[in-house]
Amino acid sequence: MRRVILNFSAAFLAALLTIFCAASAGAWSGNLGWTYNARFPISSSIAVAGGLVIAGDSAGYLHAVHVASGQLAWLHEGFHTVVGLPAVAGQMVVFAQADGTITALSLSDGAQIWQHRPQTGGAAETVMDGASIGGSKVFFVRGDGKLHALSASDGKVLWTYTADMGLHSTPIFSDGFVFLGEYGGLFSALDPQTGRRVWGGGAGGAINTPTAQGGYVFFSSWDGSVQSVLIRGIIPQWNTNVGAPVTTPPFVEGARVFVGMANGDVVALSRAGGEILWRFETNEGSVVGTPIAADELVFVGGGQGTLFVLDAASGAARFTFDTEGSINGTPAYSGGILFLGSSDAKIYAIR
Repeated sequence: MRRVILNFSAAFLAALLTIFCAASAGAWSGNLGWTYNARFPISSSIAVAGGLVIAGDSAGYLHAVHVASGQLAWLHEGFHTVVGLPAVAGQMVVFAQADGTITALSLSDGAQIWQHRPQTGGAAETVMDGASIGGSKVFFVRGDGKLHALSASDGKVLWTYTADMGLHSTPIFSDGFVFLGEYGGLFSALDPQTGRRVWGGGAGGAINTPTAQGGYVFFSSWDGSVQSVLIRGIIPQWNTNVGAPVTTPPFVEGARVFVGMANGDVVALSRAGGEILWRFETNEGSVVGTPIAADELVFVGGGQGTLFVLDAASGAARFTFDTEGSINGTPAYSGGILFLGSSDAKIYAIR
């Protein structure tokens, strides 16, 4: 499906949105609620928790903004680009900076709980993606090919797992395992207590952060494949090639799996069988942020700064919203509001 450009007058657009909202009570309308200016390009994905929108910027600041008003709640000053998705567990938020620093803050006021800093610095200790929290541990990977498990209470190293090549994608904790996609095309399930590899699989290219849901783990690769595996029993379910390198983790919602690709396409697959249901072309370069789905809509940011809103069932374009920079992270949808960060240094709340 080709990209559809909406270029209506303001009056016509308002009428269109009125009809759309009437057809689905409480549906997302595309109206801008508020804009927050961070001063520096937003470099991370967006997290929403405890009534706050949390995002990091290229100067190392982590911003916590009130969901309702867009007013700043607290600000933490770092010194290196914030990468990946800030992870929240209970009253703690953990975020990663590109130099390898991992910091835990209080969600309520941004006070520092602990900080894990790299030993020597340099390329080997850089972090390209965020940290995750699970099982009272914090997990993250560095360019030296090591996955580190830290104590969530004090940030001390508990164990490390060494891959054959550099690690670029955030590991996740789910269903009693730590799931890891490796740059060398290996997919691994690790014991969260010891870091020992228990089982796994593979692909022909770098594997993105896996997604676990409903007893299955889904993972995508730069070789163009998207795969589903039954966690208990380790039974492959399907393996579909979508025709170009997949640049994002799979996003699973209802009966569908969504991925973004290096050629700018967004693809929806059947969760049950892996069949390709539809394909949408953004024509904006590689999709960096993961497409997310909610309320039968799919939200995906383009590399040239356009937010595309698609019908989840058909892939048809419903709406576009232009920022003045590139969209390099994954947006968040909560309480009927879409929160979006851009390299134009702004966070947008779109209702």
